[in-house]
Amino acid sequence: MVKMMVCLTSDLLPGKMISVEILGHSVVVANVDGEFYAMDGICSHGLADLARGRLDGFILECPRHYARYDLRDGRVVSGPVDAEGIARDLRSYPVTVDRGCVTVDV
Repeated sequence: MVKMMVCLTSDLLPGKMISVEILGHSVVVANVDGEFYAMDGICSHGLADLARGRLDGFILECPRHYARYDLRDGRVVSGPVDAEGIARDLRSYPVTVDRGCVTVDV
């Protein structure tokens, strides 16, 4: 596992999210009511950048075909089943906050 500092807490306000690349892997980092979460940043269904989606509490909705994921564990809450396939669970990553720095363990 590799721990990487991705942002400052002051850079990511509650209800916001960012996309970061860690070792060539896209990760979305979100602030939900002051708690930080990280999971794979590309939708398993439509290959869209999830940081461009909509955040509703712990639920992140893909901007392309509206698959919905729980940020806490990467689980698909609902997702389309169509010619492109079905949304699958994503990997979530441990996040730590120390002295205002948000670190993701990939």
